[in-house]
Amino acid sequence: MPFHSGLATAVMLLLMIAGAQKVADAAPTVGALRSAGLPSGQLLVRLLGITEIGVAVAFLVAGGPWAAALGALFYAGFAGFVLLALSRDIPISSCGCFGKTDTPPSVAHVALNLGSVAVLVLAAIIPVQPMGGLVDASAGVVVPYVVAVGATVYLLYGMLTALPLVGKRAIQGATPLPVPGRRKG
Repeated sequence: MPFHSGLATAVMLLLMIAGAQKVADAAPTVGALRSAGLPSGQLLVRLLGITEIGVAVAFLVAGGPWAAALGALFYAGFAGFVLLALSRDIPISSCGCFGKTDTPPSVAHVALNLGSVAVLVLAAIIPVQPMGGLVDASAGVVVPYVVAVGATVYLLYGMLTALPLVGKRAIQGATPLPVPGRRKG
């Protein structure tokens, strides 16, 4: 099992979650694409989500370089979209990736997307086996792998959905910290 197997699996699971969110509720992505002046529409976004799910499932079930390369293309596209939105200061309340209307595109999105591109390009060069290489593995390997991948997906999801809000609230509500020993007045 290649050293990048777990991380590649995690970013593909994240792609699957993003696709499922687009299928369930296309509106945030439609709005983000429309604000950027790009083709948008409920059907287009839902087809994008279905394709994301398909690529992730193909990676998990079949492994190999092609699904990894397609996943890398998706993440490169996401990074490009977020960079476009940030560089043009487009007022987007959400990139639409996870169906939340209050998680604006941020530098964290760009970093995660570009990191995912790197991991998936590596997985295209040094392919990951089906199911992350766990098909013939023992429980002593499978359980920690699944726990680590699950924790990674959870942390990456939080990085994209919660971190931008924390930063936004910190900037908006920033008040000077009290200096110890100094009286107000």
